[in-house]
Amino acid sequence: MASCHRMPFTYGVSSDIGRRAQQQDDFLIRDAFFGLPDCQLFAVFDGHGSEGAKVSAFVKKTLPEILLPLKESFIREPVTTLKSVFATLNEKLNDTPAIDTYMSGTTAVLVLIIARKMVVCGLGDSKVVMGRQGSLGVEPIQLTTDHNCTNKVEFERVIACGARVDKMDPSGDGPLRIYKGSMPYPGLVVTRSLGDTVATKLGVLCEPDIKILDIIPNDKFLILATDGVWDGLSLKEVVNIISKESDPTKASEMITKHSLEGMDKNNIDDNTTNIVVFLDSR
Repeated sequence: MASCHRMPFTYGVSSDIGRRAQQQDDFLIRDAFFGLPDCQLFAVFDGHGSEGAKVSAFVKKTLPEILLPLKESFIREPVTTLKSVFATLNEKLNDTPAIDTYMSGTTAVLVLIIARKMVVCGLGDSKVVMGRQGSLGVEPIQLTTDHNCTNKVEFERVIACGARVDKMDPSGDGPLRIYKGSMPYPGLVVTRSLGDTVATKLGVLCEPDIKILDIIPNDKFLILATDGVWDGLSLKEVVNIISKESDPTKASEMITKHSLEGMDKNNIDDNTTNIVVFLDSR
């Protein structure tokens, strides 16, 4: 699946189920958000757990419903407003009877562009990466923070809250996961997410990190992507692939194609979803 659009920035999006039995990723794109012609909203969500697909679909639908009425508040205090939106969103999600969020949740990354400024919001291990022109070519700049147990601050918080952190196979190469005492669950990789109520008392937060940035002339493009992309490709590989393309849909499709190939090489099975936004005219 892929699509492309223009106004005011050109973008493309693509997604693939990979070798998983279910597509748990989702994405959100809104032009003229808040009724402003120069405002665009982009987001990707990576659901996990048995109800992961339901969670990501719920977040996709509900997030703009909560945010849209808060236009004036967002313009005055974007950071405070977005943190409140995520708290409300998490509460609504966990209060939805049709979705069991005890061991299911989603990550989320969001970029809201107004004219030449952007608000970047990250929760979990999906990423937003900027391709910026430097003296040696276009270089990747990660704009979000990875919320997992390799992050010292995140690790120390969940440990202080009583979590046990270990690999699923202590002798293997897998990621560090969060467990409840000696129990074999929840096995959560991320330290921040929406849902995952079993992990709330273990220090897993629903509060995103938020940055406000200017778009400068050397900024060429953005990519928002779930961890399936980053499991198959490095930041530099992603930037190199996008830099070769003149069409954002083609760039997005190539990222999907190469991320699937990379995951196969690394023996990883996952969905993959990305949005590519061109910030320059090409």
